[in-house]
Amino acid sequence: MRYFSAGIEEEVIVIGLDSGEDILSSIEEVIKKRDIKNGVVVSGVGSLAKAHYHIVKPGNEKPWKDSYIKKEGTIEVISLQGIIANGEPHLHISMSQEDEAFGGHLEKGCLVLTLVEIVIKKISGNMKRIIHEMDYGQICSDNN
Repeated sequence: MRYFSAGIEEEVIVIGLDSGEDILSSIEEVIKKRDIKNGVVVSGVGSLAKAHYHIVKPGNEKPWKDSYIKKEGTIEVISLQGIIANGEPHLHISMSQEDEAFGGHLEKGCLVLTLVEIVIKKISGNMKRIIHEMDYGQICSDNN
């Protein structure tokens, strides 16, 4: 286990996306425009016409492999959350369609159907993700 102080909340940013907009591309644009080096995506809800995400394929063999999934139709966003470290988002999305729930790591290609609303808390500090050759890496802070 690891833990650290990531910093102090500086600002709360609310994003409203309209039909046809891409969730990840829009978040990346806001990260640049608002100069978000570190933050937490605490909420995301709405609806999608297209979903694109990936999950880790089952198994214990390293390095792990990813499985990319695309869906279309009326898709409800149940939640969107994650970390922004050193300006890089690591986000997961939960969705549902008819009587099925699914989700994973957010990819470009999640296109809004009617509306998506996202809340980001920008924080001070200096977080970064360290990638190790055999796994997905870890988040750490230079604050401590």
